[in-house]
Amino acid sequence: MDAATVFTVTARLSTQLARLMWWPISKLINACIILLLPFYNLIAFILLPFIHLTHAIITILSIPFRVKWLEQIETLYVFLGTAGLVGCLTGAILFVIFKFLSSSLHLDAPIVPEEPTKGRTAAEYRAARRVKKEQMIDHSPTTTPVVLKRVPGPRRRGLLSQAIIEEEDSDFF
Repeated sequence: MDAATVFTVTARLSTQLARLMWWPISKLINACIILLLPFYNLIAFILLPFIHLTHAIITILSIPFRVKWLEQIETLYVFLGTAGLVGCLTGAILFVIFKFLSSSLHLDAPIVPEEPTKGRTAAEYRAARRVKKEQMIDHSPTTTPVVLKRVPGPRRRGLLSQAIIEEEDSDFF
């Protein structure tokens, strides 16, 4: 027996084996289809309005692709699309390079230097001094508690209690 005969016999034998195995599988698939057909019909009946609506929307959206003038601008569309992609890719590469360089050279540091922290303000100093005095008064055991009153003396007058005297300007005469 030569190789061609062996190949032919092997091919026929494998074909018959596949047909023999396919027969029960096809009967099982047909039984499943027969059992599920009522459910399929019910679901198809319920979804029929949505199917028609989807078909109408797809038809409306595909109108520009069925027009003949679109074929005339196809090369322009391809050119502009390619230019847009190249531009986006170039911009992304430049952005990454700039971010890398600016972070490695510390170019993104703030221009205005931060102000050094200041000491205490006058109000904080007065409050601390008042607390210190109160602690000294509370901790002295020899004194008896006395109510201290301020002596009414001359009060400092603010700017709101003073009259503003206006001068007449002679530039306009």
